[in-house]
Amino acid sequence: MIKNLVLIISIILLSVVLILFSYLLKEPDLCCKYEVCTKFTNICENSKSVLQLKTQEGVRIYLENVKHGDEIELGYVIRGSVTGSWYFEGEFPVRVLNEEMEVVETLIAFAKEDWMTSERVPFELEVDFPLIADSYIVLRFEKSNPSGLIENSDYADLQILVKTVNEALEVKVYFPNENMGSTSDCTLVYPVNRTIPYTQAVGRAALEQLFKGVTTDEEDFGYFTNINEGVKIQSLTISNGIARVDLSEELEREVGGSCRVTSIREQINRTLGQFSTVDTVIISVDGRTEDILQP
Repeated sequence: MIKNLVLIISIILLSVVLILFSYLLKEPDLCCKYEVCTKFTNICENSKSVLQLKTQEGVRIYLENVKHGDEIELGYVIRGSVTGSWYFEGEFPVRVLNEEMEVVETLIAFAKEDWMTSERVPFELEVDFPLIADSYIVLRFEKSNPSGLIENSDYADLQILVKTVNEALEVKVYFPNENMGSTSDCTLVYPVNRTIPYTQAVGRAALEQLFKGVTTDEEDFGYFTNINEGVKIQSLTISNGIARVDLSEELEREVGGSCRVTSIREQINRTLGQFSTVDTVIISVDGRTEDILQP
């Protein structure tokens, strides 16, 4: 018991000495990693290397490599830290708002250390979403709020200019074709090419093209889709060869018949399966996997 007490006191004293030493040397990158440093010194506020965003509830988000008005390219990874209470399951959402302050995309910031603490926890956020032209956007850092209660919500905004990478990508999307046997064999779907703006989230972009349906020219060649209009991607993760895509309820609304259900699954599976990182596709609707797309 005494040994444990001595060890705890030693750790506390060492932390205080380290913070004091870093403060005296004006080393914000070291000092600002500790909550006590932000409470009892102003070194973090005066630091040019760390931007502080103050949320609606007074919480400070520290950003290490970006500030208001900066220009970044798609795929840029923002690093920062915020108190552990902002995370749920090691992540929190970041909304992308256009110049009209409309939400156009939702990104996820991931904790890089154990998030179950009252101290600040570092995170990384990859700024990547479909973008046609250079655009000013607002990144709205939101506290995770699984309860949905207004009193638990909090956020802070950062305005930046996101520049596109001057490249285009070609992806395949899969549709049945009435001239090539799809009406008699519901597993038959065929690729059509779509050109999209550069993005690292190419799987999501391909699915978004699929959910737009066929073009007039494609329809003239016999292509059609069995997927309802208005389907939204709620989440898409690819890990260890498994693509898990959660879709909105529109996917299964008034969908009946084993042929149509089979075709819908094939369209999604083949569109995602074109990528070398995907071996298996798991489809869910509002988090459900077991009872969806029933004939």
